Amino acid sequence: MVDEIEVFRCRICGDPYIGTEAPSRCPFCGAQTKYFIEAADWDPSEFDVVLSENSRMNLKKALDLEINNAGFYECSMNKAKSAEDEYYTAKFKALKKVEFEHASAICKFLKISAPSLSAILCSDGAERNTKEAWCREKKAIESYSQFRIEATEPRLKEFFGALVEIETDHLNLHASKQ
Repeated sequence: MVDEIEVFRCRICGDPYIGTEAPSRCPFCGAQTKYFIEAADWDPSEFDVVLSENSRMNLKKALDLEINNAGFYECSMNKAKSAEDEYYTAKFKALKKVEFEHASAICKFLKISAPSLSAILCSDGAERNTKEAWCREKKAIESYSQFRIEATEPRLKEFFGALVEIETDHLNLHASKQ
């Protein structure tokens, strides 16, 4: 018997995924499997949320944080690549992509185009960049936890809650290599 291929959508980033079942983590944004639905059940208005001023402000802060972190991971990836360190090159590249995906999802709520990455300074050493990344992820968790509390929109409460889960995964990844 051949497994039936299906199409799923991630409710956090909106990206489609093709497989026999939803992945344990979204390969684009890192959201847990519980945020996947069958593509046929996707509601195109998932990101059409009437935002309070406070939520709009918090989304803009989140966007700045994600763009800054993606830029940091790009620098860290390039330093690891120069050092011919395959593990850290892969780790920082994946994290850069995930953080930029978060920024893209935030832009969907704000109805704006995703900004380009800025050049962010980082250390020459992967271990030091991992320690800096741990601090950045901790700050993101604290920010998104607060934004979730402050959000009056149920969809944003869900979104910020998912980001806390994802960033906690990142924090744990960094902690395991410190």
